[in-house]
Amino acid sequence: MKYKKSLTYSVIILIIAFFLAGCTANPKASSQSETNHALVDVVPEEQLNFVEHEVLSVKEVSFSEQQLSDIKIHLIQEAGKETFRYSMNATISTSVAGIEVKVPLSISGEFEPIDKTKSVVSINMGFVDTDIVSVSGDGELYFADSINSKWTSSEDTGQIFSSPTTIINAILKESGSLAIVSREQLAEVALLHMKVTGIESLFGNIDENIYVDLWVNEDNLRIYKLMLQGPIFMPDIKAYLPSQIDAREAIVSATYDFYGYEDAISIEIPEAEDYLVNGRLPGTKVFEQINLVIRFGESHPEYKSTPATSGWHYGIPDAPAPWGVHNEFISDEVLIQNLVQGGVGLHYNCDDDCKDVIDVFTEFSKQYQKIVVSPYEGLNKKIAITAWSYIDEMDELDLDRIELFIKAHHNSERAPEHFKP
Repeated sequence: MKYKKSLTYSVIILIIAFFLAGCTANPKASSQSETNHALVDVVPEEQLNFVEHEVLSVKEVSFSEQQLSDIKIHLIQEAGKETFRYSMNATISTSVAGIEVKVPLSISGEFEPIDKTKSVVSINMGFVDTDIVSVSGDGELYFADSINSKWTSSEDTGQIFSSPTTIINAILKESGSLAIVSREQLAEVALLHMKVTGIESLFGNIDENIYVDLWVNEDNLRIYKLMLQGPIFMPDIKAYLPSQIDAREAIVSATYDFYGYEDAISIEIPEAEDYLVNGRLPGTKVFEQINLVIRFGESHPEYKSTPATSGWHYGIPDAPAPWGVHNEFISDEVLIQNLVQGGVGLHYNCDDDCKDVIDVFTEFSKQYQKIVVSPYEGLNKKIAITAWSYIDEMDELDLDRIELFIKAHHNSERAPEHFKP
């Protein structure tokens, strides 16, 4: 199989930077329109459009340490006791090959006590535009597969996609005292603007300062707005970003707006299929190598498995390989881009006739969209099935084992660009 030479990596990076710079000029406006469109079945559209009310006046105000302590205790005790709606607009700042990039991110959703949240996460980067439906509850995060609408789940570790009440509680419980800044008068409500001091651990970071401001309704002490800025670890969001963005850390700047308190909201926790085998995903976990696009024919370090499940790979127009059945060998540099996009590789190496294996693999390719079937010389066993950073190998066909692997890994959110077709 022949593939044309691709653009050089440096040109690709410049193109990415150009698009990122263009699409971040007004991230709130573009991402909000996408979010409203996607939330037809999540939140009524007329209730999504939070209006930023004009501040009529700002006055200095003084509170005693005891009063501020009482406010903090009240916020902790009352968090998660009533329904509300919320929106979040954020910018994730990181770098690619030394080039600073800004990724716009928005979340719109609703909350039902005591810990249920349903939302749509929207990322609009010009060349990458995706909406992910998410539900959280019972200590789990659930994501809907964009292709087959099936739900998958993972532990809710209190990251940026978690329920806002989880984040608020983490902030208040891991911080020092509140510090009053001012009283801001709006047309119909007076807000107390306060800073949260002494936060050194949030989003998995330790010994890094997180800056948080809170605005609460002076009359009922409901949270009106929250702004935070600080470092986060990229693994929490990298599954939804282009593969070129492979930084491990980034800076988040986010604003949450809260409204619609006591609205009638009912959220159902979805049923996620259980693909675990003895508490683990099917297959063997392979060390995840750098997710990096290289030039056609460019040399790179050795892969950690055969076939490879992560690492250096070609981009358009050299990869990915078309989904479906192939009769010729496909190089790892091409196949990895298929895995990056959530695909599953079904490979075989037979000394004699492989018709039975090929027939089974062909049927799987008809049932699942993102399947690549191809021969592969040099396998450790007769059959190897691969997904992003996972592999399973066998000498005899085991249909149940193969299908479980496919169901668990096909278009999984663990693949860096699973949202691509």
